[in-house]
Amino acid sequence: MTTQLAERRKGRALQLAMIALALVAVAAITLAIENRGLRPDAASGPVVPQLAQNIADAERIVITSADASYRIERVQRGEERVWVMRDRGDYPVTAQRLAQLTRALGALRYTRRMTNDPSKHERLGVTDPRQGGRGVLVQIEGGRGALLVNLILGVEPSGLYVRRPDDDQTWAAREGENAELPPLRDIAAWLEMTPLAIPAERLARVEIVPPEGRAYVLAREAPDQPWRIVQPALATLAQTSVTAAAEQLTRLSPVDVQLAPAVQGDAIARVRAITFEGVLIDAELIPSEGRTWVKLAARADSPELQAAAMEINSRSSDWAFALSEVDAQAAAPPLSALVPSVGPPQ
Repeated sequence: MTTQLAERRKGRALQLAMIALALVAVAAITLAIENRGLRPDAASGPVVPQLAQNIADAERIVITSADASYRIERVQRGEERVWVMRDRGDYPVTAQRLAQLTRALGALRYTRRMTNDPSKHERLGVTDPRQGGRGVLVQIEGGRGALLVNLILGVEPSGLYVRRPDDDQTWAAREGENAELPPLRDIAAWLEMTPLAIPAERLARVEIVPPEGRAYVLAREAPDQPWRIVQPALATLAQTSVTAAAEQLTRLSPVDVQLAPAVQGDAIARVRAITFEGVLIDAELIPSEGRTWVKLAARADSPELQAAAMEINSRSSDWAFALSEVDAQAAAPPLSALVPSVGPPQ
């Protein structure tokens, strides 16, 4: 009798345990359904997994967009392998931008699953730029030709979106903390372009032949003295304008660069700057393909100045630098811009 009672109690305990397990399972399923209802498209994880482990193998970066397309490659320079802009005459690329790109791509994280309907790619900015789309295609290729990164990025006011060129599925993503993407549509942001990399304080005399109007000369006796218009002998109340015109060559911020022989044409303006040491720097402004380009060359009249002239030429003489419209106008302004009483060029 006691044995039968024990068996019945054991069976009842087992039945209650089974019921409890079933209730736990139902609760878990219900919770999962509720969570899915709250965030049905939630996603997580890195967009480019294992990038940190693979990036050392990178040999080529190709950025394609409607605004600008360019190719960055690692090449041998003497005993070093350096990154250059191949379609800009192998102009050196800044290490800071490369590090920023690597850091930003490695920190990208999925946040939400978006559409896989190609007709909706346009509003997310992930249409393929090779087909006229407005996305930015980022490709990083390894030494053996394998693509370490192959993404179309859509940078929109509503957020950041990504997809792979061979996949219609689009995802919302977020950048990491202190890991923002570099300005991928701006070539100049990758290049440290300073045509005349000397302090303005070194300039003693500047001769300007503007596109229109008469030539003129600006000079000063010492770095702490104000600039004056010495030829023709004119007074001006706008000292800031005279200073800006005299020192503009040291403040240029080019928007593009090419090897100097690639830019041909007649100069529309000329500027000659002379340092206090006696180095002469000649600049020509040349219009080509809708832009104004500046070419620079330095020379020294004495052997002791050759090193200073060579230092300037090593950075500038091989290149032509495209100027923004503002810089192009400011590099060789007409005399009337400094002395309004002279009147506009005839």
